[in-house]
Amino acid sequence: MDIKKKITMHDVAKKAGVSYQTVSRVLNNSCNVSNSTKEKIEQAIAELKYVPNLLAQQLAKKEVNTIGLINAAVLSLSTVEVTLCVRKYAEQNNYNLESKLVSNFTSQGIQESIDELRSLLITKIIVNAPVNSQDAIFLTEQNKDIKILFVDVDPYCPVLNVTFNPADGTLFSVSHLKQLGHKKIALLAGPEGVSSADSRLKCWREGIAINNMEEVCLCRGDWTAESGYFSTLKMLRDHKGFTAILVANDLMALGAMSALKQADLSIPDDVSVVGYDDFSDSSYYQPALTSVHLDRELQCKLAVEKLISDEQNVSSVLPTSLVIRKSTGFVGAKDASLKHIIEDLKKATSLLESAIDN
Repeated sequence: MDIKKKITMHDVAKKAGVSYQTVSRVLNNSCNVSNSTKEKIEQAIAELKYVPNLLAQQLAKKEVNTIGLINAAVLSLSTVEVTLCVRKYAEQNNYNLESKLVSNFTSQGIQESIDELRSLLITKIIVNAPVNSQDAIFLTEQNKDIKILFVDVDPYCPVLNVTFNPADGTLFSVSHLKQLGHKKIALLAGPEGVSSADSRLKCWREGIAINNMEEVCLCRGDWTAESGYFSTLKMLRDHKGFTAILVANDLMALGAMSALKQADLSIPDDVSVVGYDDFSDSSYYQPALTSVHLDRELQCKLAVEKLISDEQNVSSVLPTSLVIRKSTGFVGAKDASLKHIIEDLKKATSLLESAIDN
């Protein structure tokens, strides 16, 4: 039996050469569509014999107490942490949470997830995936019927966002290493083209220049411990002389520390390590990791509050801080300790010789 494929709004949009949202506006008699575009869509509807779902259109006009969350489909503790925090504050405000994963971080990839959430009548969405400013602006303009808030975008992008100031923690990290006597620094950054990774790298370099330090080498990872491990092995093989590594997240820092130990290097006596994110597990690393703290709890609380508010919201740029633990130490501390041991041994030997002579 030959069953014909059901024609959808996506089919109409493709036929007319317009976006899904434009078709939706025409079907809802929006005045924000030009007559020529409207005619193209009506012609596509006629040719495809599309029958609108009137029930769905009626339901779409009703309020749905569900927040949509679009997460990056990458192995990241921040994804888990943000999801749990958003769910907690959504439920406190009598909202449900519907999550979607996206691996394509372009405007098209994220738009597909927005359309899926729109089909569930969800009109409030948090995007927890790296989006460049141009795509964030485009997505906001193309989805005016939906309130979108970004948590991983350039803080100064003119879209609704709750993000962190990349300068605070990075400059604190560099200054901390400077105070410990470090001059030669290795950088382990996140993926190129990702706003948070690029902004952290930019601020590191500014701090290194201000403090008259030297960037010995740069490697990029993909946020995973594995990439941190292999990137650090590469830096150890190809470059010599650095006494500290600045790492763009704590998972990569875990891999970096493993690589250093495999190379029989002591942390922090031989090489100091600074992470970024300060996840709860970071204090249990061996040694405990010095890391830039991001208040994810506050970020998610503000994100939910701004999203469900009927008022005109403004973006929030949150401060960061440096939590100092055992993975950073003074340059030459190991040599100084050995000198003290040698001096103590000399004194002990001298005392023994005196006792024997007497």
